[in-house]
Parts: sequence; C-alpha cells; structure tokens
Amino acid sequence: MNRIIIALLATFASMITLADDADDAGAKLYEYFAEFNEKDIETVANHIYSTPVHIGGGATHRVLADPAAAVANLTGLYEQIEAQGWVESRIENLKVCVASETLALVDTRYSRMDRDGNPIPPAIRTTLYVLQKIDGDWRIVAFYGHDNDNRPGCD
Repeated sequence: MNRIIIALLATFASMITLADDADDAGAKLYEYFAEFNEKDIETVANHIYSTPVHIGGGATHRVLADPAAAVANLTGLYEQIEAQGWVESRIENLKVCVASETLALVDTRYSRMDRDGNPIPPAIRTTLYVLQKIDGDWRIVAFYGHDNDNRPGCD
C-alpha cells in the first residue's frame, strides 16, 4: 500500500513540474515578444535565442549560426515589417506542449499591429517555437511559421 501511495505522490509531483515548465516556457515567449517589441536585438540574440537557431516556414529555411547572425537577421526583419507600418506584435494565445524536462513546443498565435492598432495582413499568424531548457532557463532554439488552421497537438 505504501508503494502505491509513493507512486501516486511521485506521479503528482512530476505533473506539477511539467505544469511549472509549461508556464515557464510560455512566459519565455511573452518575454521574447516584449523584448522584440522594444527592439532589444542584443537581448533577443544573446538571452532569448540559443544559437544556432533554425528558422523555417513555407519552402524556405535558414540557420542563425551565432548571435551576430541573429542580430543581422533581426535588423533586416525590423526593416521589412516597419516598412509595412509595424509598431508591435501581440500574442493572441499560446499552446504549450512540454515534451521532456528540457524540451518544449510553444505554438503561438499572434498579430503584427500597425500604427492605427490594426493587424497587418495576415491578421493572425502562427509560429511554432522549439524551446530547450539550458542551465535552468528556457531558450528558443528553432521556430517555424505554419498555417494557422493546423495547430500541432500535444498528443
């Protein structure tokens, strides 16, 4: 009987840890969006990302080999989106799947907003972020844009 109780307690404790990890991984995405909106390229490149970072979506992909490559990529991205009137990106919701103690998938629905507070088409965007826990901190190691009608599941 004691073994059953101990097994149940261990299972319950691991469920709490996974829930905490899901909350922490989700919080990292909110932190990322806040730093991105502030255009704090150095923080994103050095403390949010863990390079190399793989970026994919559609028919293309690339690897940001180091923080300098991430800085260059972000600089170019800001030029593109600001030309479209971008002033901030807003998260609509997150779907967090914790795959292990050190790996989480965070599917993010968000909008890029213009100066008038309107979404820049497409109104809803979706990106799947792959986070790895490194020295106790979740870091983005890859992200992939995808069709917002087909969100991955945790099963």
